[in-house]
Amino acid sequence: MLQNFIICVNAVIPSAIYLLIGILLKTAGVVSDEDVKKFTRVVFVTLYPFIMFDNLYGKNIGENFDLLLVVYSVLFTCLQIAVTWFAVSRLVKEDRNKGTMIQSAFRSNIILMGLPVGINLFGKGNVTQVALVILFVVPIYNVMSVVVLERFRGGKADLVRTTKNVLKNPIILGAIAAGVVMLIGIKLPVPIEQTVSTLSDCTAPIAMILLGAALNLKGFSSDRKKIAFCVASKIMIWPALGIAGAVWLGMRDVALIAVLLMLATPTALASYAMAESMGGNGRLAGETVVISTIGACFTMPVWLFILKTAGMF
Repeated sequence: MLQNFIICVNAVIPSAIYLLIGILLKTAGVVSDEDVKKFTRVVFVTLYPFIMFDNLYGKNIGENFDLLLVVYSVLFTCLQIAVTWFAVSRLVKEDRNKGTMIQSAFRSNIILMGLPVGINLFGKGNVTQVALVILFVVPIYNVMSVVVLERFRGGKADLVRTTKNVLKNPIILGAIAAGVVMLIGIKLPVPIEQTVSTLSDCTAPIAMILLGAALNLKGFSSDRKKIAFCVASKIMIWPALGIAGAVWLGMRDVALIAVLLMLATPTALASYAMAESMGGNGRLAGETVVISTIGACFTMPVWLFILKTAGMF
């Protein structure tokens, strides 16, 4: 049992260390808020496509496509959004808080924090199911975040423009590129494969360090009950329900961990920028990101330990 716990903690420790490095860099004044925004954009545009491409390239999509996992992930995400929307609409009065809280409770940081944990557990090249979940669920996050925030600031979401932006997302472009290469049957030259692999390997550490530098640990002023609702929903309640459903359906190993990483990772950093720019409560969104990120460093090993001890992976 102790060995299981050590394995699970070790899977999360690298991400926690990267976060700590980012926090220390920011505290020491090595990077500014403007630097973090600029470099985060650079990493998003230039490196994210490679991490998706690398985790799909060389796989037989037909053999590796897990229909049950994809359908379950999509439907459960829709259930999350619907139930949270219903609950928040009745529990919270201020519209600017409603959209922010709904988004914070469902939008996961599966790419930055989830994918690296999956790789630490199963090894590089063995987490295609996690990449599939990212491919199908992240577009839902992006579209529904816009819909929710627009709805509660009194506007109407432009779904055509939003869909176009989703298709231009570097993560999606990386997956499309991998699909095209495999469909045509192109075998990349070894130097290019090595370059793609190297860029993929450095994506998560750099992105996590930048995430740590972006966390604002000062002056929490939002309603603690609202933060508690969002954080508890994000890293405890929904993971418990979603994992139980996946286990009941017979999911095991990488597929089950893909569900865990979709649900138990903290609120995505992008939720802060969207709330800030679309009339939501940006401060509440930012504080939820901070607390859920710190909290997930402790709750994720517990979820992994429970599943490992139960022989689920």
